[in-house]
Amino acid sequence: MEDIKKVGVVGAGIMGSGIAINFALWGYPTMLCDVSENVLEQSLKKIALDLDIFVQEGLVTRQQVAAALARITTTTELAAVAKSSDFITEAITEKVEDKQELFNELDRQCPAHTIIASNTSYLLLSEFGAAVERQDKITITHYFVPAHIIPGVEVGRGPGTSEETVNITCDLMKKIKKVPIRVLKESSGCLVNSIQAALRRESLRLWAEGVATAEDIDLGVRATFGFRLPLDGPLTHYDLSGVWRWPEDVRIAWADKQFDSEKYGLGEAVAEKIKRRVAKGVPWIIDPEQLEEVKSKIEREYIHCLKKWYWSKE
Repeated sequence: MEDIKKVGVVGAGIMGSGIAINFALWGYPTMLCDVSENVLEQSLKKIALDLDIFVQEGLVTRQQVAAALARITTTTELAAVAKSSDFITEAITEKVEDKQELFNELDRQCPAHTIIASNTSYLLLSEFGAAVERQDKITITHYFVPAHIIPGVEVGRGPGTSEETVNITCDLMKKIKKVPIRVLKESSGCLVNSIQAALRRESLRLWAEGVATAEDIDLGVRATFGFRLPLDGPLTHYDLSGVWRWPEDVRIAWADKQFDSEKYGLGEAVAEKIKRRVAKGVPWIIDPEQLEEVKSKIEREYIHCLKKWYWSKE
């Protein structure tokens, strides 16, 4: 971590400008690179506007914004950002050939210690990073739109990515106030986009079958499990709902229905692995001895959200 003094971002579009804000705001001199001076100019304007909203909402001070803007420099020369960066993020178009060309060039021009990260949302490092010599120092940092606001960042790896690189990247994300989410193996769509895609497919299927309107499908998500999601994810909710405490025969019957390999397109081995885990009758995340304490705390937070998002409108 101490070796990372300066960072670079290649690609100054919507994602690149948001990524640059994260680094510059929390103390890192940041060089933003794009092939177009006009794109860079527009990106700087967007960055200034986005940071001004942070000030309006009381997240940061005008002094912090001024300091962040002073840390951002721009260039159209790839060599300039490559040679001056200890950590560099690629945020260009999602085309394998373009990313492959860029990664290979960065590998040639960056110092040997530089970590090269991609913001790809669904491509694989093994596809576009295969020819890179520093296999241990390439990674994925997948931000979510808007990148300067959404806290979570998926930290992924390729076949040769070292654990040290993953750890350094996760620590760096924490320093810029992000929440690193470790992805343990390569998977198209990483982790979160695969979950989002499943939700989207089911939503569109229900709409196409006439089960509900688009408006009510969205409302149903937002006002039920979507309401809970800031406080508990699907596996924490499994623990809180007490499924793991059901009688074994009831629990197994539930799992057989929930994880039908043929109906839901799960591989048979995957479905069986899930069912065996459910059959154990233990929670995924929460210590059973702390369950009631955690449940009480989360429910109190639910009430705060209920008051703010729903009851205050009446």
